[in-house]
Amino acid sequence: MYSGRRDYAEENAGSLSDQLIIAGFHRSGTSAAARLLQRAGLFLGYELLEALPSNPYGHFEDREVVDLHQQMLYNNERTWLVDEPFLPVVNESHWQKMRQVVERRNTEHRLWGFKDPRACLFIMLWKYLLPGMKILLVYRHFSEVTRSLGERHSSELFLNRGNRLVHARFWEEPDLALKMWLAHNNALLAFARAYPEDTLALSMGMIRDGFPITWAIKQRWGLEIEDVPLGEAFNPGVVARRVGRQPVSDRRLADKVRATWRALEELRRRTEDVLVEEAAVVGR
Repeated sequence: MYSGRRDYAEENAGSLSDQLIIAGFHRSGTSAAARLLQRAGLFLGYELLEALPSNPYGHFEDREVVDLHQQMLYNNERTWLVDEPFLPVVNESHWQKMRQVVERRNTEHRLWGFKDPRACLFIMLWKYLLPGMKILLVYRHFSEVTRSLGERHSSELFLNRGNRLVHARFWEEPDLALKMWLAHNNALLAFARAYPEDTLALSMGMIRDGFPITWAIKQRWGLEIEDVPLGEAFNPGVVARRVGRQPVSDRRLADKVRATWRALEELRRRTEDVLVEEAAVVGR
């Protein structure tokens, strides 16, 4: 353990910058939310990953942050395919890199954040370094996510692009995507329970239906972002609504998945209730 981390966190508690992290599992709508918030004035990184056929509008992921998360996973003998509860061990070099990310952005930007699905697994570490950090939690129904991941990796396997071993795992392990969905969303739920005032939950359904994301963020936290209509950053026709029955090989997963989904939906409802109450107070 590094003895200087507490002092560092205390120093950053008084930072003049605000931080908003967009956190959600792969294929859950985080790219659409990030695209919107970048247009609204949220700085998301110095070198964003390029668009790909599976995400033609772009990922809006900072290469520096993604590389750091990948290194931290590698140090824990993991890849991005985390499918069980995960408590990372972080060495001093990675703590130092995290501090460098924080210090540069706090110095150069009044409002900054990042978007990376891997952030779900390290969200408590970032919160430790950034006590005032806010989280936009984005989630999507498990059946839609597993279908989307399966289609993406089937296409990549057929076209002989990327890592064939990774693509094949989604066929060899039928419950892999579902277990990954559980691991990532349960990590976000743990954060939301620990820091309810710093969490705003958003479902893919809300994004499709045109929920005013920038308004909600300003209403909840007073962050300095512009009002940008969701239609300027997201075409709901691109993402079809395909909620349906979820095939499960290990039936023991079923109850866990249902419980996690109910908890996410309850978090969304509480968020909507808080926003309604706050809007009513402002309107008086």
